[in-house]
Order: sequence, then structure tokens, then C-alpha cells
Amino acid sequence: MFCELLENTHTVYKYSNKKFREEGSTHTANIAKWLRLASQIESVEMNPFRYEEAHLYCEPVPEKLDSDANHNTAIITPLTQFIYIANALEETYRFTSFLYKTHYERIKMEIPKLERKRNYSAQASWLIDDVFSKIDVPTHYNHIVDNFLSLAKKYQSHFNVTFDIELQNNGNLSYGLSLVRNIRNHIAHAIFPIIENPEYTFEFSNPQTKRLILYLLSHASRVAAMNIQIFLGIANDGFKSDGYICLLDDPDHGDKIESLITLEYLNTLHIEQEFGLNESAQWQLRSKWEES
Repeated sequence: MFCELLENTHTVYKYSNKKFREEGSTHTANIAKWLRLASQIESVEMNPFRYEEAHLYCEPVPEKLDSDANHNTAIITPLTQFIYIANALEETYRFTSFLYKTHYERIKMEIPKLERKRNYSAQASWLIDDVFSKIDVPTHYNHIVDNFLSLAKKYQSHFNVTFDIELQNNGNLSYGLSLVRNIRNHIAHAIFPIIENPEYTFEFSNPQTKRLILYLLSHASRVAAMNIQIFLGIANDGFKSDGYICLLDDPDHGDKIESLITLEYLNTLHIEQEFGLNESAQWQLRSKWEES
């Protein structure tokens, strides 16, 4: 909803024939749509009987099929959520391309041999590593990246997968983003494992592999979402939406709402707190204000 309150539009630039050229535009509303889809997913349901021919089974067969369905749902649901958040992140990269153009051209004047970043994700990473490296990041961001790294190491060891970065935090602000990109690429190129149902494998009493995958996807989604917060923090034009103006026009609580919905709130909106952007949280808070 924060993206919807911003309602910002930026030109997207692509470097071609030795100059930056306009290549369409991008909107915070598009980022919001992917994030809303991800947040509203309750469950991705599976039908284990869809391709089964028999109409009657002995009791263990439908039990196993139902168990497989529950297992696959548990994996596919966070996997789908991550894909949607990753899509929002891709749109956010494009949202920052105008900043890359501005700062690349400026620094190029001082450093003629400055390397040009070819894709939007690399450009966005350069911005937060070399231009905005001192910005405030979302609360607990570094701690969550460290936990994500620990899970990535276990994932690499268990499944013998390859990362295109060292699994050692280099201190760059974009390191968490690099971990997210690797997990996204594993999924896109079918490297990411679709693990077996632990109830019918050797991990019946201790499903460590399943827990690892679930924790990994959860942290990948959190770090991806936090990077969206970081990029919005450096690339926004302020609140431009009619929805924001409408909230502030509240004759009773508009001033209080204005003091809460700030750009600084962007770094804490992932934390459970009294104020929230969803309508339910706002009504609860309004009720408290009216009682006091």
C-alpha cells in the first residue's frame, strides 16, 4: 500500500549506441500490484487425484496422495509468493534506472574509465553500494541478511548448487540482494529443488530438508521486500496519490496520520506495530484515538 500512496512514475533508460535512451516508464503502482498478489496468497492448492485412473483404492493410497498434496502446497505457496515479490523487485530495479543515468553520467565526468553496468539489477546494486552506501536501511536488515546467508550455506552444501558470489558477506549493502538474485535464478533455471515428501522418506521423524527450504524461501522473500524498501527510499518523489491526500483530509485525525505516514516509516513498515497501512489497523488506531 505504501507504493500506492506514493503513486510515482519514472522514465526507464537503456544504454544503446553510446548514449542513454528512454525505454518506457515504470510506476510504483506496478510494484504494488505484485506485492499485493504475494501478500494475499493464502495457499496454492494441489489436487493429487487429478491424474489417477482408479476409482477405488486401499486406504494407504489416498492417505499418501493427500499427504503429498499437503507437502507440495507447503512448498509451492511460499515459492509462488517469492516469485511475485521477485517480480516486484525487478520492477523496482527499473524504477531506479533514472538515478543510475544521473549518477553514472556525473561520475563518468570524474572517472572516464568508470565501468558501465549493463542490466537494471547491476545498476541498482551499484547505486546502493557506491552512491547511497550510507543510507539508513530497514530495521534489522543486516541481521536478517546474515541469517539468510547462513541458510544459503546450508542450502548450497545440502543440494550442491552453485552461487555466482562467495558465500561470505563482503560488507556491501547489495550483498543480500545478490543472495536473492541467486535464489531467483535457481528457480528460473529449474535448479531449485522440488523436494520429496518427508512423511514417506527417510526424514519422516526429522524433516530437516523441508524446513531448510521453507526457511530459505521465507528469508529470500523478506530480504527481497526489504530491498524494495531501500530502493523506494532513494528513488521516490514523495507522496503524490489521491489516496494519501484523502487520508490527510480526515478532519479528526489527519494531522496524526500525516505524522505517521512518512518516508521514514518506509524503514519500519515490515515490523509489527500499532500503526499499519491496511484499513483494519487504521480503524483500530482511530478507535483508540477517539477513546483517549
